[in-house]
Amino acid sequence: MHTIAPPFLHAKADIILRSSDGVDFRVITLFLNLASSSFDSIIEQAAQSNQIEGDLPVVSVEENHRVLDILLRFCYPSTLAEDPPLHEFEDIIPVLEAARKYSLKPLEHRVRQALKSRMEKEPLRCFAVAMRVQLNIEATLAAGYTLREPLIPASFPEINLITAKELLALLTYHQRCSISVQSLGKDLSWIISSYQSSDVTGYQWIIGGSCDCESGSQFLLNGQRPLKWWSDYMEKSLISLYDKPSGHTVLAGVGDTIRGVRARGCSRCCSNILVNMTGFAELFSGNVDKLTGKVT
Repeated sequence: MHTIAPPFLHAKADIILRSSDGVDFRVITLFLNLASSSFDSIIEQAAQSNQIEGDLPVVSVEENHRVLDILLRFCYPSTLAEDPPLHEFEDIIPVLEAARKYSLKPLEHRVRQALKSRMEKEPLRCFAVAMRVQLNIEATLAAGYTLREPLIPASFPEINLITAKELLALLTYHQRCSISVQSLGKDLSWIISSYQSSDVTGYQWIIGGSCDCESGSQFLLNGQRPLKWWSDYMEKSLISLYDKPSGHTVLAGVGDTIRGVRARGCSRCCSNILVNMTGFAELFSGNVDKLTGKVT
């Protein structure tokens, strides 16, 4: 049998836990008792065990060595073992199941936090895992982050964890959000009311007529034609929002617009363009997320 590294080689260990893949952990049962009364059954098995390794009773457990290592390090005091990291995606489900099995609520909370920390970069994987282990709050949060991804996702490793019905529900949610945010291009009154209710400079920098720059033809803002470069930004953003209905989408495109305006060299349009467009993009983003937040 293989033996794991410290702290599971301690001289005061009074039990050996053998993982499902044959790795031995020499454990001090006092720490298990302090962590959770759910370890009582393991300690009772040790007292009745006929299998002895050296002078210690051996108890075989269902968890593999990776999960058991994380579980035990969490139970040990920090002077002997630091809280284990949860870097590997494949550890999340088995560690959560073990935490529930042994009634380790703090470890379950750590697993939830680890899942949340990965949502921005891997929302679909997090959604699938959360659905599989019935973490409804985390599943809802992950679904929101999936709005940053295309409507039809690429394949991902955990796709088999969810049913076709659950995937269809996610895609339907995504589509409903896409439809909802298009209202921001059909009625621009949210722009007028937002600027009127704030202390920032008004929206006149969006309107054409006071410089030689071309006006757009698609939008009307309080009966006036906005500048074409602003209209182009809006049109491009609304198209992108069909596929990725998230406030993050409109923030991602604002840099190109700012650079394009500066390249034109219009002193009127260039004046405060960074502040004006950044502020508007944040306003636009907030309204997108407000609308998608109403979609269940």
